[in-house]
Amino acid sequence: MLSRPAFGRANGVDACGWKRTMGLGALALVLFLVTSGPFVAPHDPSMIDLVNRLQSPSFDHPLGTDHMGRCVFSRLIHGFRVTPLAAFIVVALAAATGTAIGLVSGYAGGLTDSLIMRVVEGFFVFPAIAVALVLAAVLGLGMGATVVALAAVHWAEYARVVRNLTLAEKAKPYELAARAAGISPLRILFRHLLPSMVHPIAVLATFSLSWAILSFSGLSFLGLGAEPGTPEWGLMIAEGRAFMRDHPRLILVPGLTIVAVVILFNVLGDSLRDRLQ
Repeated sequence: MLSRPAFGRANGVDACGWKRTMGLGALALVLFLVTSGPFVAPHDPSMIDLVNRLQSPSFDHPLGTDHMGRCVFSRLIHGFRVTPLAAFIVVALAAATGTAIGLVSGYAGGLTDSLIMRVVEGFFVFPAIAVALVLAAVLGLGMGATVVALAAVHWAEYARVVRNLTLAEKAKPYELAARAAGISPLRILFRHLLPSMVHPIAVLATFSLSWAILSFSGLSFLGLGAEPGTPEWGLMIAEGRAFMRDHPRLILVPGLTIVAVVILFNVLGDSLRDRLQ
């Protein structure tokens, strides 16, 4: 008797295959542009040419020029070495800090856990972007200050997730046996507990990239992220808004790029979550 094919599968391809393929392809494209941007861009993104300012798209300038005569396409490509790269650093710092704190909180329990979680809950009282805005203003202008500010408000999400996972894992028989055998807490944390959390942390980090890109671009738009003249997408929107009526491409091009990259990272996160469930 022939069995019916599983719903959502056709010719051996699972229903979520397109999301995984699109997500991995997007990640590969972003990594390629991050590492090879200067070789792909046709012009120096900082080269000013006032004679050719606000030119329409042409063969030499595929997306035209901005108010300083700089090639919009070259600045957009170089932006992959600024915005997504800054987002990667933000997520890496937040994930490392939050994971370490969450492990300690969940494993220690008692008063230590209560104190740490009160601090974590305090970070969720205020909007993260508002706190990051204040921190960035205090730390000063520049990408470094903005990255630190965003990481400083985002680690709490990782701490809460990892703490809950730690509480669940340390109650399992193999962890109880490890503690009974006298294995050191550090070995239990990093050899037993942490490896079991890699998948959920990776999924959370993928979704965090979207938040970090939007937040970094937003702060740059407000003048607290990338320094003036840097080919950063949020800053490109801020510089082009004065000319948006006659030259809407100056804000549409970087804006749509941000939207596309955020959507693709969300698709990658969905595919990872479906794959690792």
